[in-house]
Amino acid sequence: MDDQFLKGRAAVVTGGASGLGRAIALRLAVRGADVCIMSLSSRRVKRVACEVKYFADVDEIDATRREIRETGVKCIGLDGDVSSTTDAADMIGRTVRAFGRLDVLVNNAATNVIHPVLDHDNQAWRRVVDVNLFGPYLCTRYALPHMIENGWGRIVSIGSTNSHIGTSNYSAYAASKHGLLGFSRSLALEVARHNITANTISPASIETPSGMMHLHRWAEDLGLSPEAMRGEVMKSYPQGRFLRPEEIADLVVYLCREEARGINGEDIRVTTGAMY
Repeated sequence: MDDQFLKGRAAVVTGGASGLGRAIALRLAVRGADVCIMSLSSRRVKRVACEVKYFADVDEIDATRREIRETGVKCIGLDGDVSSTTDAADMIGRTVRAFGRLDVLVNNAATNVIHPVLDHDNQAWRRVVDVNLFGPYLCTRYALPHMIENGWGRIVSIGSTNSHIGTSNYSAYAASKHGLLGFSRSLALEVARHNITANTISPASIETPSGMMHLHRWAEDLGLSPEAMRGEVMKSYPQGRFLRPEEIADLVVYLCREEARGINGEDIRVTTGAMY
């Protein structure tokens, strides 16, 4: 298979400055795609109550942009919020102006809050749904005309094991990820005739800055050390480990291959064997 099979194509990765998004953006770049990354920076974000989420700073966005360029492709890095109509439209517009096209959209940006439904902060609950569900809708809506014009496209949305199960104190997150799965499956039916596919990937816990923030929060709530908490979590994973970002990134890349053109409307769970 051609290692540069995405040469001449352009990709957008939301939440692309750090963690899983960074790994995905770098993998797409290595395969030849020009890449736009957009992350909401720690400078711009207005955190909501009980939010547990790592936000890259502006220097990290720029560092990832430079790292992607070092692979030999073009890259632009933006500080923006996917749930903002203005930011989402600007991201797609700047991508097409810079690269002349748009072929791949990876809806990766997400946030989370930890709180029971009782006395939940309404703004915080809505914020999670806005970022995790309305954001992918906005990005997809603005990306689709360009993919349809090209007669080719790949839309990959990052779900979660919470796309399939509920978790105590994670009602907003679980609702948003269930909704993302339904959105992607409906979208797949609409765009199939245009040679565009839409799929989700639903991973278990990943070794990322946000993932580790959650681990520390669980440990704090249970009065455990982070090491002890990691051991407890590992008991539910048959391989006894967290996933690496590169494992999910490689799957995203595969879904962009021509060999994967028949994979559409699917959700691929990656859990090391856990039956979620």
